Amino acid sequence: MANTITIGRMTFTSPASINFSSVQDGSRNSMDRTVAMSGRFVADNIAAAKVLRDELISMGNSNLILPFTYEGDDTFKGYTKISSVTVDSSKLGSGLFNYSFSLEVKGRESEMIFESNMSGALVTNSHSITSTTYAPWHALPVNAYNYKHDEAPIDVTRASENGNVAFYYDTNLRDKAAQWIVAPSDYYKGAAKIIIDNTTMTGYLNKNNPTGVTISNGIIRITSGSTSDESRFTTQFYDNGSWVSDKEIALTYGSSRTDWNLWNTVQILRNEPHECVVRFATYSDDNGDGRLTVDVSLKRGAHHASIVASQGPTSDRSATSRINLEVTDNGGTFSEDTGYMIESSTDGAGQKFMIGSPQGYTADTSNKLIHLSTSQFKAFVGYVYNADSPQDIDAADAVRDQYLQSLYENVRLVRA
Repeated sequence: MANTITIGRMTFTSPASINFSSVQDGSRNSMDRTVAMSGRFVADNIAAAKVLRDELISMGNSNLILPFTYEGDDTFKGYTKISSVTVDSSKLGSGLFNYSFSLEVKGRESEMIFESNMSGALVTNSHSITSTTYAPWHALPVNAYNYKHDEAPIDVTRASENGNVAFYYDTNLRDKAAQWIVAPSDYYKGAAKIIIDNTTMTGYLNKNNPTGVTISNGIIRITSGSTSDESRFTTQFYDNGSWVSDKEIALTYGSSRTDWNLWNTVQILRNEPHECVVRFATYSDDNGDGRLTVDVSLKRGAHHASIVASQGPTSDRSATSRINLEVTDNGGTFSEDTGYMIESSTDGAGQKFMIGSPQGYTADTSNKLIHLSTSQFKAFVGYVYNADSPQDIDAADAVRDQYLQSLYENVRLVRA
């Protein structure tokens, strides 16, 4: 479509009106400006119009920095926050929704710098791991440039479906902030993202009872579907243009390894390009008790995903009964190592799959699972890329350590 506008991950037809206003901020020279827009969604069907409506409202509810571009004016692009969103749904039956909103324009690419501030510590673990070599770490969008960090961290690249992601690591990475620049068109390349029923979400509002949820960073992806009455996920790895190395994993309880029910609710806890977190919830018993919540986290540039499973009690099962994390499909034979269990040989695509935990779990290699009697089970799943001859940064111990030394990263815009 000609003259479309894109805000965040959402593209829609050219607005009917665009009004620019200047903003003064105290005594300093301000580059801020506001833009008021109004128009009408033109979508192929009512369902598509509802998606546009819900995403626009969701972005207005958030406090996210969003890239924007407008095909009708190539000077009109940069980074913004969106506010004062209204959508008139009075013509719901036809899908003709009128909208209006304001953009708080923060700056163009040449005016602003992204700054990553990082915090956290080595995860307490039961494996006597006290330091790491290839972490702490963080990764940038594809085509980001002008990187600066006073500790001069080591840089490597990892391939994603959108191109090479720059990956930086250093033992002192937390001590200073990193600064970098990226064009609005590249902001989401190599990013962590959440896809719900084929819509890549920008904000935090998601539909009830989605039939498919995918969390991906373009390197590893985890999918939850509704194909069976089970608490399971499918994981895949991106390699040379294809998603390969499919594995099915399950959260089960007890020595009988019984599945909880199908995921009932999904909640987006964090949705930023450098990290996404989604909470899945279900229950085990006929009367709705025996709750299980599973938080799945995925960071940009990672070869692993983090899982935190928390269970509630039932009348006949303790809140600290056994939780299993197991490979239920497409896993080869497994062997145990420090803090993780890993496939003994590479799969057909050249990877090895691994699961682990910082806690003092028990490994059952014959049944391809690890288990622990606890109310909360912290774990990770990941891949060793090119496992017969991996780079040091991609080896199994490095992936484990990148989980243990994962940072909390806060990204903000500052003036250039």
